Amino acid sequence: MVTYEINSHPNSDMLLKYAMGNTSEAESLIISCHIAYCSACKAEIEKYETIGGFYLTNHKELNVSKELWSNVLDRVDGLEQEQSQTNYTSYSIKTNLNSENIKIPSTLSDYLDSDFDTNDWKSTINNVKYKDIKFQDANISGKLLEIPANKSMPKHGHEGLEATLVLHGGYSDEKGEYNKGDLVVASSDEVHSPVSADTSGCICLVVYSGSLQFKGLLGSILNLTNF
Repeated sequence: MVTYEINSHPNSDMLLKYAMGNTSEAESLIISCHIAYCSACKAEIEKYETIGGFYLTNHKELNVSKELWSNVLDRVDGLEQEQSQTNYTSYSIKTNLNSENIKIPSTLSDYLDSDFDTNDWKSTINNVKYKDIKFQDANISGKLLEIPANKSMPKHGHEGLEATLVLHGGYSDEKGEYNKGDLVVASSDEVHSPVSADTSGCICLVVYSGSLQFKGLLGSILNLTNF
């Protein structure tokens, strides 16, 4: 049973694209990971898939009555949605933030090779550990971050969109607080300074287009290291 509240979700357009198979590799990864935690978004995707399946099955029927269409929607709304977190796997991350290993969505485990211990990841400022996530599209980058409790990342902006999914703990920035399961999308005109939760720290998956643009002295160092 889900024991945490998820407040930040992908919008309906993103979920519809995912259901139709029209998302990029990076978008598919982060949405599939999000629905491992979020039963509401999982249910919305299943609704779109059911409606799409209905149209495919009845593609030769040019006219669908309003009554029939209403019945389809009612039937979809009445489907029992599974509440358990079914997309977890036996794989988990060994981390410095928690005495117990942290389970991760199965789709993410495929991108980690054999690096399931954060002590084997790269290190950067404030004892932050990270694992690069590679996609076929070289213009899209991904990172799995382990941020110790109450540590900040330098203020930064983005050349393109940045999507962050919290896998453990949480973080806050100028716009709000985010916890396990939250998926936060930042546009290219946003600048923020994320700070990890003061007790649990944060493990998160970050996917972004272009490069991150760090500000200040520490940011200049990160820019030089191609973080």
